[in-house]
Amino acid sequence: MARFKPPGQCPNCGEWVPRGALACDECGSCAKSGWHDDAEQDGLDLPSDDFDYDAFIAREFGGQEPQGRVPSTQKLWKGVAIVLVMVLLASWLLSGR
Repeated sequence: MARFKPPGQCPNCGEWVPRGALACDECGSCAKSGWHDDAEQDGLDLPSDDFDYDAFIAREFGGQEPQGRVPSTQKLWKGVAIVLVMVLLASWLLSGR
């Protein structure tokens, strides 16, 4: 196979590769990979096209969607009030009473 050099059609997917491009915008193949799609993606450990997200959730989390810890609104406002009181007290003490 002759060496491909843009501009021209990508030898892997047929998409047009403009002059000066280092890789195909469509499939990602490049001169380093030999303009082959498989050579570029071998070590990436990407899921296959038939990846089953629901089975993954069941396997990893016991069937439940992962939940983030969100503080309650009441705790948030208590924290804001405490910080505000501390700022007002500090400004009062620093002002010389």
